[in-house]
Amino acid sequence: MEVWWEKLFLITMNKITYLFGAGASCNALPIVKEIPERIKGLMQVLRSRTLMLDDKSTFNTEGDQSQDSKRVSQLKLINDLNWLLNESGNHSSVDTFAKKLTIRKKFDELERLKRVLSVFFIFEQAQRPSDKRYDTFYASIISRSGKLPENIRIVSWNYDHQFELSYSEYSGEKKILRNQDRLNVIQKNGINNYYDQSFRIYKLNGTTDVIDNEAFRQYAYFDEIILPVNKEFVEKIVKQFALFINSKSLKSTISFAWEPEENLNEGKGFIDTLISDVKDCVALAVIGYSFPFFNREIDRKIIGSMNQLRRVYFQAPDAEVLKERFSAIRDDNKNLEFVLIKDVGQFILPNEL
Repeated sequence: MEVWWEKLFLITMNKITYLFGAGASCNALPIVKEIPERIKGLMQVLRSRTLMLDDKSTFNTEGDQSQDSKRVSQLKLINDLNWLLNESGNHSSVDTFAKKLTIRKKFDELERLKRVLSVFFIFEQAQRPSDKRYDTFYASIISRSGKLPENIRIVSWNYDHQFELSYSEYSGEKKILRNQDRLNVIQKNGINNYYDQSFRIYKLNGTTDVIDNEAFRQYAYFDEIILPVNKEFVEKIVKQFALFINSKSLKSTISFAWEPEENLNEGKGFIDTLISDVKDCVALAVIGYSFPFFNREIDRKIIGSMNQLRRVYFQAPDAEVLKERFSAIRDDNKNLEFVLIKDVGQFILPNEL
């Protein structure tokens, strides 16, 4: 039972918001310009003789009426990867291609993009440990009893599982979705839980998970990601991919900034829920986020709502550029203090903590 002084402590704590971008995962995952070469590498891996699946048996998965052999399903995955490779090469980024598909109302192709992009990131995260900076971050903020700080909110544009993977070393839980629950991960297209006065991670672009709209059930593409990339791993991923492409009820939980949202919490939308939670923060730490124009409308809503903001930290090798772009997002900056941090060896811990 919470006593009066504990409630007072929660009220007087400074609320800190972190804004994470792709640069926060760059030690584990490819940045935009590196993605094409890494897709080529994955295709080579999947084509290798030692990882090629059987051509005479099927997965016999409920809901999959295709009767494709395991190898045919694997070749379909390789074909989709090649499609993503070619299309991403014709555009400045995957996001650009996704926006074009949305504008042209090619929603089947947009879902195809999300599906194969999810598989790509699952493989990428299976081949190397999570970015060590997440580990140091958790070691710094988690109490000796294992409790996460209730005055921190994380807003991330990344759809990777770096937060979940690193946290698993502290929770002792290897299942991705169970770690999401413990971290209070909230996303636009996911199945979310809401807890008052708690640490939360808002994923603006969703995650590389899958949701079953009919069963109202969310599950990870692969429960435990950091595993040897062997034939067994490939078979499980291809099995999920085959089920995904042959099921009408399964959807990716990736959702780009410009895509519509549904009401989530007591009739409020995802962004409104997020804004109500971060509007009273006193400090904002921007880590590896470049404020791309695609996200500007959402960034303006979130950052513009922070009416008690006093200090903004920018952590990136080009921190000055982030400051300039931030000024284009928020007009009223005269009372803000800006702190530029070029050392990216560890995630910044604001003085307000």
